[in-house]
Amino acid sequence: MNGSRRTFLKASGAAALLGLSGCTGVLGSDDGLDEDGPPGYTTWLYDPKALLGVDTRGFASYDVQSVLDRRDELPEDPFENLDEANERIEAVDLEEIEHLSLVGGGETDYSRYGVSFVVEGSFDVEAIRSELESEGEGMEYETGSYQGDDLYYGEQESAYSSQSSAIALSGDAVVFGMVEDEEVTGRAAAEAMIDADGGSRAGYYDESEYARTLVDAMGDATFVMGAEFDLGSGVRDRIQDERARALSEGLAAAGMTGTLGAETTDYEFVLAYEEGTDVPEESAQALVDEAREQSPEAFEHVEDVSIRSGDRTLTVTTTVQSEELFDGFSDMGVMSGSATGGSAAATMPQVSFAFDWEEADEGGHVTITHEAGDSVDADRLSIAGDVVSVTEWDSTSDGTVRAGSSAEAVVESGGNVRVVWTSEDGDTSATLAVAGNPF
Repeated sequence: MNGSRRTFLKASGAAALLGLSGCTGVLGSDDGLDEDGPPGYTTWLYDPKALLGVDTRGFASYDVQSVLDRRDELPEDPFENLDEANERIEAVDLEEIEHLSLVGGGETDYSRYGVSFVVEGSFDVEAIRSELESEGEGMEYETGSYQGDDLYYGEQESAYSSQSSAIALSGDAVVFGMVEDEEVTGRAAAEAMIDADGGSRAGYYDESEYARTLVDAMGDATFVMGAEFDLGSGVRDRIQDERARALSEGLAAAGMTGTLGAETTDYEFVLAYEEGTDVPEESAQALVDEAREQSPEAFEHVEDVSIRSGDRTLTVTTTVQSEELFDGFSDMGVMSGSATGGSAAATMPQVSFAFDWEEADEGGHVTITHEAGDSVDADRLSIAGDVVSVTEWDSTSDGTVRAGSSAEAVVESGGNVRVVWTSEDGDTSATLAVAGNPF
């Protein structure tokens, strides 16, 4: 894989995930849907269920330009790592990126998944094409065109993975598609996004009542994310607190939006329920009141929490101090700490991990397998989260975790497990993969 292309992928993905992880928050959000219909970003979103046949799916939108315009007002610069990547990419000026939109879905065990995202802005297609076609390492791409866009696509198959990806180029948008599936390809994911924007494919907003419910409730904010899912009775039955169980009854989707300011940050968390469900506003308020009373330190930097209900939605709004928000995410963002020694962030490995779960006495037993991608020094990887116990990585006689290497962990019921990479100097870390315990 060409180094510049890989860096561009990382930089674009990092910009999206900075928003997804909450590190940059949002600016200038609107309250609900405006009179002109759904927000413009929804034109890019196709229904992942129609492409992949999956029920767990979601979307995100991030107005990069509005954050760039106000970066000097923020307590910390959310684009430090992108600036470092920008110095390494000749064909793309990252400050010309205006908007990111993402849609995707997959099985809950990550056995198959797909994602598409579009980077909108101003791009020199000839320069990007030259970099893509220059000699590089890794997967070789076939070339073609689709709806007037240059298309690069290919597969990276192995005994552990059938991942494929595609990139479609135009002067004002770069569309990425990546799929782990034996039948659907990354090219299909990229083309589905292009077709949705062009109007020849039904959009997610029109096809899914829960996507529509979330978008209508959250409006056209600078940062929006939402997902629909089926918790299942197995998850609900393990919830001991009756008020928390009430929150989960009939819950079908959730989303987040808000406003990031120099002094304070407002977040809105929206829960969407099945038709006929009694929206549990009283249960939510009781849980918040009890948490304030029992753990006042957790609310030390929270200035306000309010709850309101709609026809099928429950919205929790919080106001926190922006400086504390950045401090709180310093250990859990896509890139934490500051990159040193020639941009340690730019050397973050690109790895695909699989999670194979079995029920265990203490929760769930998971085997984590390196499926494809870069080899990584074993001492640079750690397994974190709600883990009870963990083993060393096997197949690492030379101290390297590569395709086929695996480790095992026992995870608390309802908890999660993360594979975390740390740079050699210890200044940069990133979560490479995360999975929730289904037991």
